[in-house]
Amino acid sequence: MAVVYVSSNKLADFLGISVNELKEIEEYFDRIPDDQWELKEGRDYRIVNKRSGLREYTQSGAHAILSFLRFQEEQSHKSSGDIKIWFNQERRKKQKALVDHKILQNSSSLIKRQDQFWLSLRDVVKILGTRDDFFRKLVEITRKQGKLIRDIHYTFFNNDNTAYISLSGIYELANAMGQIIKQNHRKEWCQDVGERITPQINAIVKEIQGRQKQIEKAKDMAKKRDRNICKVTQRAASSLAVHHLYSEAHYPHLAANLSNLITIADEIHNHFHQWMGGFNQACTIDHFIQYVLECHPENTSLILWLNQQKETLGQQLPVGAGKEHVLFIPLKRVMENN
Repeated sequence: MAVVYVSSNKLADFLGISVNELKEIEEYFDRIPDDQWELKEGRDYRIVNKRSGLREYTQSGAHAILSFLRFQEEQSHKSSGDIKIWFNQERRKKQKALVDHKILQNSSSLIKRQDQFWLSLRDVVKILGTRDDFFRKLVEITRKQGKLIRDIHYTFFNNDNTAYISLSGIYELANAMGQIIKQNHRKEWCQDVGERITPQINAIVKEIQGRQKQIEKAKDMAKKRDRNICKVTQRAASSLAVHHLYSEAHYPHLAANLSNLITIADEIHNHFHQWMGGFNQACTIDHFIQYVLECHPENTSLILWLNQQKETLGQQLPVGAGKEHVLFIPLKRVMENN
């Protein structure tokens, strides 16, 4: 099991002393080698900032500081048992944070159907940190026990028979897995997955909704910046679109970047994507520059402006196939109730 470290600030606060008092104790420990008061780097603490000497402490280091306070008859209402409980609480908080991070990094399949959120079986296997063959056996056992019901806890959406597990299904499978495995830290992991899956997915969806609002706000700002005229034709239009110079689907990290947006007439927008070969193509600012050079060469000021935007945005790489991050998936995927 990984060693748990706590910051100097947290330790001082827990012991009821100031950070400066803790620093003085550290200096006292370091001043006289080989006496009864010793803090050993690597066992009791680690240095997190070499310049300042800032430390993070292990449970044994915290015990050493507490023993010194008692020896000096400093007032402290903490005991060795309190430290043990506190470090266990810190360990559990850190593990829950790791579980949340694991869910975040392995939820790109997130989809809402039948008024429920679902994740692919592959993503659930990664979140639980198990093997695919073991997980499939676990699904079968849990299904036979009547704890997994089709279209409530698991289902199949695509023609390729991709299995999806609902959040309630993940809860059931995490509990079932926790009862089978023997290692305590793995049991805790399964327990935390079961407890954290719903609140973490809800938090992720909230972030996706917030990102969509940022994109819409950026589009409104782009229209105001461009004075509500088409920058290609330099004329007002009955219907305007805000185009992503680097396409939203393939460069989602730039979707709310004002420098990546340009206001153009709907007909120009449609014509550009026809020129590209369809709306699904991964267009870039270079494509749009080439389009203007070929179809609207008279607009030299726009070509200059586009090159300025290109310098501002810098070199960009598309999100590769299979590397989609959950925070970049379209809002409609997690809001539909098909």
